[in-house]
Amino acid sequence: MSSITYSKLQVLLHWTFAAIILWATVTGFGNAMFTLPTAIADGLNFINVSLTSLLIPLFGLRILCALDHHQPAPTQRVLGLLAKAGHLALYVMTGLVLFTGVLMMERPINVFGLMHLPQPLQEPLLTTFFNTVHKYACVALALLVAGHVAAVAVHHWCGEKLLRRMSL
Repeated sequence: MSSITYSKLQVLLHWTFAAIILWATVTGFGNAMFTLPTAIADGLNFINVSLTSLLIPLFGLRILCALDHHQPAPTQRVLGLLAKAGHLALYVMTGLVLFTGVLMMERPINVFGLMHLPQPLQEPLLTTFFNTVHKYACVALALLVAGHVAAVAVHHWCGEKLLRRMSL
């Protein structure tokens, strides 16, 4: 087992992002695939926009923590490269989902009624474009998260208890 350790901040950011991304993925896809009553659909959209808006400033901090985190050289070079590539893909896709989520907005961004941010783009052609990119990016992020969870499960099954290192 490797000796990688994570700071409390890294662990807290990891689980905050995990919880919000999982919530937004499940409710976002559910909202898109099913005809929900308007009040429920609007409520889910409001919560998703509010929660993911909170991730935007934390995303910069998450990137800084990842860049500052020094990992020991992996014992298996190929697996180490795959892990780095997977994490990089997760970061890039998370950033793309957050970025396009803001740019697709067709109204001001209401963050839990505490803060109202102006609608970034007014041109419907652009908001439609970013909405489309956002949908595909969400699918890609969901697949990457599933792969990440599967990799953790395989490591756990092989005796490497990764979840212990990711607990506070």
